[in-house]
Amino acid sequence: MCGHRPSQSVDQTSLMVALPLTLAAFFVAFACWTLFAVLGVQLRHQFALSHLEFALLLAMPMLSGGLVAFPLGVATQRFGGRRVILACLLALMAALLLLSSVHSYTGFLVAGLGLGAAGGLFSAGLQYLVTYLPPSRAGLVLGVFGVGVSGAGFSYLIVPVVERAYSWQLAPLAYVLVLVVIALLLLVLTDPEPTDRSQRPLVSLGVSLRFLARSRVWRLCLYFSFLFGGLVGLGLWLPDYLSTQFQLSLEDGARWSLLFALPVVLAQIVGGIGADRFGAVTLLRLVLLLCLVPLFLLSYPDTDLAIAGIERTILLSIRPTLDWVVVGLVLLSFAMGLGLGALLRLLFDEYPRHLGVVGGLMLAAACTTAFLLPLMFGLAVAWVGVASAVFMMLFVFGLCTWVVLEWASRSDRCMGPLPPTG
Repeated sequence: MCGHRPSQSVDQTSLMVALPLTLAAFFVAFACWTLFAVLGVQLRHQFALSHLEFALLLAMPMLSGGLVAFPLGVATQRFGGRRVILACLLALMAALLLLSSVHSYTGFLVAGLGLGAAGGLFSAGLQYLVTYLPPSRAGLVLGVFGVGVSGAGFSYLIVPVVERAYSWQLAPLAYVLVLVVIALLLLVLTDPEPTDRSQRPLVSLGVSLRFLARSRVWRLCLYFSFLFGGLVGLGLWLPDYLSTQFQLSLEDGARWSLLFALPVVLAQIVGGIGADRFGAVTLLRLVLLLCLVPLFLLSYPDTDLAIAGIERTILLSIRPTLDWVVVGLVLLSFAMGLGLGALLRLLFDEYPRHLGVVGGLMLAAACTTAFLLPLMFGLAVAWVGVASAVFMMLFVFGLCTWVVLEWASRSDRCMGPLPPTG
């Protein structure tokens, strides 16, 4: 057994209320978190941004999300997930109101920092749901919660429509109204976690910092950085990548990007169920290997080959089409979604009583990755001049992640008993 299970004294029927509301909060927050993935394409032309300036705008919510993830994880462990969820929703509302009123590049960067509050909803939601979790179905429940990452697809779909019908400033205000409704429903229909220490231990800052010294925690951070950070970083970059690479309009680029966000919805649930049945580590090892296949295919740039034949030179031109790229992205998204479902089950198996703290550390690592990836993508396009270099970078990242998991699973097959957490 890995750790101790939280007490299941709470009636499991409460899960039918807590899970949908927590999922709705995470879904809308993630949609807010990736607003710049759609709005940024227009802002890039409006402010004549360079590749690096545009990448910084995309990555700003990830930067602030990474900075606050661990502190919010500690706060979640001490004060309860429900309180932190409500605080994050209020911070998001303030950032969205600011976003709808600013008119300068600096103002959008500041608003982007505020959008990073959405990151706190991940660890807070995990910690809140663990109160109601039946251990035998933890993978399924956490996989359903992880579906909230598909909120990015909602922005791809709705923001271009709102912009065409009215103006893009209305989209942040619409999100504010939705967040107000979710916050009110959480206040009215749910209760805070039990204050009994036996059910929700109050973890000091010193104990929380001890997790930084655990190699197992850092391995979880690495896996989450590739699966979640890579998913977010690539999702932020895709609308502009597809629009530029295939001469598409903003709306068409966002619509095709939606196909990258949607497979995660089903895949995370399937991954959670598979982890419940076959084991999280077994499924995760397979999924990381599967991710490398579409990444390798997507990495191949436009190529012209001159093959010297016996009697003549054979010219071969390789030009990946939009359909080819979209199929690869769908396969990649589904594989990463399977991995996320399995990884959340693995987190529950190893740290069932400290999801807030460890989940916060994992999110901080993933946000740092999601912040750096668009910057690195921008630099790769500016310096190398090969658009598919973004997939080459992700392929190397995924390969390193798989090697680490293989090494860890071979050296510690059963993942071992957890040391005391104090």
